[in-house]
Amino acid sequence: MKQLLIFGVLIFFINGCSSDVKKTEEPKEEVAVLVEPNRILSLEIEGMVCKMGCGGAIRKGLTALDGVNRVTIDYDEERDEQFVTVQFDADIQDEEAIYAELETVNKGQFTVSATKSEAIKNPS
Repeated sequence: MKQLLIFGVLIFFINGCSSDVKKTEEPKEEVAVLVEPNRILSLEIEGMVCKMGCGGAIRKGLTALDGVNRVTIDYDEERDEQFVTVQFDADIQDEEAIYAELETVNKGQFTVSATKSEAIKNPS
């Protein structure tokens, strides 16, 4: 019985000591790349059913694309079409890739019904 008690205490201390040792990871260095947008893409999309969930999914999907600086969503539940504005650097990203990404968000829930693209005019 004593041997069993000593063995149990020994196992307890071994497990306790090993859990106190924490592995430290080297911090990962993230490099932020500043994107200077030079185009604005205005999209009318169909398939949004809410502002928070659908809008958040669209924003997350599009801002993950290289070259996309900002995504703005104008949602009104009374409208069938909603408006999404994407500011991006056309030297890094193209409009077709933005359309394609938007149409894959939420397993193809959204479709682009109309678009307008224009250059951003830089103040002199």
